[in-house]
Parts: sequence; structure tokens; C-alpha cells
Amino acid sequence: MAYRKLADKDLDAAIADTKEAIQRSHDLLKVVAEKPITKGLTAVAESTPAIIEKLEDDLKKLEKARAKISEA
Repeated sequence: MAYRKLADKDLDAAIADTKEAIQRSHDLLKVVAEKPITKGLTAVAESTPAIIEKLEDDLKKLEKARAKISEA
């Protein structure tokens, strides 16, 4: 997505939402990894690191776009 095309307000909201999603993913991974009771929870524990990585990449792109907009 072309994050630089987002309005300031939308970009700030996207950054905040992405940070919250990363934190919630870390929290979920911690809980599920400690007690993976079912196959479903085991699958969640195994897939969550990839989701976190994708969110962190998106956050970097959002913050980079935000910095470029601020420079302009």
C-alpha cells in the first residue's frame, strides 16, 4: 500500500493501530505458548511470530511515510 498517500490523521491512526496489534500479538503468543492446550492453539502459537513480523514491517513503512510527510 502507498502509505504516503494517507492523510496525516489516517497515518497516525494506522501507526497506533499497528502498534496495538503488535502488542496484542505478543501478549497472545506469550499466553498460548505457555499452555498450548489444543491443536488450534498450537497453530496460533506457531503462526503468530510471522504475523508479528508482518505487522512490524508495516509499522516501519508507516513510520517512514510519516517521517517523509513531516519533512515536506
